[in-house]
Amino acid sequence: MQIDVRITYNGKEIDAEAVLDSGAEGIYCNTSFIKKYGLPTYDIELPIYPRNVNGTLNKQEAICHATILRMGIGTRHWENIEVAITNTGRHEILLGTDWLKVHNPSIDWSTNRLRFDRCPPQCHPIEQQDPTIGQFLPIDAWEIQNDDYLEYTDHGTDVSQCIVAHKVCYFEPMI
Repeated sequence: MQIDVRITYNGKEIDAEAVLDSGAEGIYCNTSFIKKYGLPTYDIELPIYPRNVNGTLNKQEAICHATILRMGIGTRHWENIEVAITNTGRHEILLGTDWLKVHNPSIDWSTNRLRFDRCPPQCHPIEQQDPTIGQFLPIDAWEIQNDDYLEYTDHGTDVSQCIVAHKVCYFEPMI
């Protein structure tokens, strides 16, 4: 499956195509892509000797370099990934089983749709959100309970009064 990705480097966004490859171990980026965009690389400690599907040694032979890419997929998925640099043929980025295991995306093969519903938290940027009612009230807020601030037991009184009183008592002093 081929997916559109965005690589961010030095404030610029680079459109690229990645291939999900369950037959490949690791995460790879094509040497020509790295050179085309002048992305920085570093030497890896132990060379990797990748093999093609037919068992032959990859044309580039040992992989000796890697880089860290800031990669976005869709509008909400961003991650920093370490990629080994090698000849990946006509593919710019190859996301193998290492990547697939970490993200475990839901894939609808009939529509070619990918959904990131089981990603690790580091893949989603933290967005500042307005507080929700659940942040103002205890977990059991909708059950009968005593409120120390109001000093009474709530038996179906106007819940909005409880919310405001709770907010004023416990949250506004922190601001």
